Amino acid sequence: MATGRQNAVNGVKALIFDMDGVLIDSEPLHLLAYQRYLADFGLTFLEEDNHNFLGMKDLDCAKHLLKRHKLEMTAIEFVQRKEAVLHQLFKEQLQVQPGVLQTLEKTSQLQIPTAIASSATMPTIELVVELTGTRKYFQYLCSGDEVPNGKPAPDVFLLAAQRLGQNPSECLVIEDTFNGVCAAKAAGMMCIAIPCQATRHQDFAHADLVLSGMAEVNLVELVAPRSLA
Repeated sequence: MATGRQNAVNGVKALIFDMDGVLIDSEPLHLLAYQRYLADFGLTFLEEDNHNFLGMKDLDCAKHLLKRHKLEMTAIEFVQRKEAVLHQLFKEQLQVQPGVLQTLEKTSQLQIPTAIASSATMPTIELVVELTGTRKYFQYLCSGDEVPNGKPAPDVFLLAAQRLGQNPSECLVIEDTFNGVCAAKAAGMMCIAIPCQATRHQDFAHADLVLSGMAEVNLVELVAPRSLA
C-alpha cells in the first residue's frame, strides 16, 4: 500500500536507483559476508551490528569495524577481502527483487534515462549488473567511492544527475534505507522509499512516497507533467 504525497512525485525526467535492497535482495548476503570474513579473526557480527551500516559506503563501514576491533590493516584492504567473500556469495545466491525487471523494461520502453547510484564499490556494481543481465538498462553506474562523502550526504546522487544531464529537482530516486532517503532529499530530488526486509524498521517520513514493492511503481504517472495548480 502506498503512503505519502503521491502528487509530489511527477514530472520525472530521470530515474536513479539505489542497488542493494532495491534492485537486488543483497542485504542478507552483505551480512553473511561480514560474518564469514570477521569469523577469521574470531569475531562475531550480528544483524543488529549491521543496522547502522545500511546505506553506508563500504569504506566507511570498514573504518568503523577496524577501529572497533583494532584490526591491523587498511580500510581498503578490509573492503577488498570482504568483497571477495561477498562476490562469491553473489555468484551463488544473488536474486533480483520482485518487479525490478518489469520496471526496468518499462523505463526502456518509455525512454526514461536511468542510473544506479550506490554506496557499493564499482566492481560490485559491475558484477551485479552482469549477473542480473541489467546493464543494458542503465546509462550510468555511480559508486560511492567516486565521491567525497557517502550517504546520507547527497554526493552520489548529484553525480548521477550530472552524468544524466538532468536537473536534480526532476530526478526521482528509489531507495530502501533512511540514509539513502536523506541523501536523495538533500540532493533536492524526489524520492520513493521501498523498504526491504532488512530496513523495514527504519524511518521513511522524509520520502515523498513509500511503497511496499517495485510492482507498485507507476512510471506513466511519474513522468506525467507537473500540474501548475
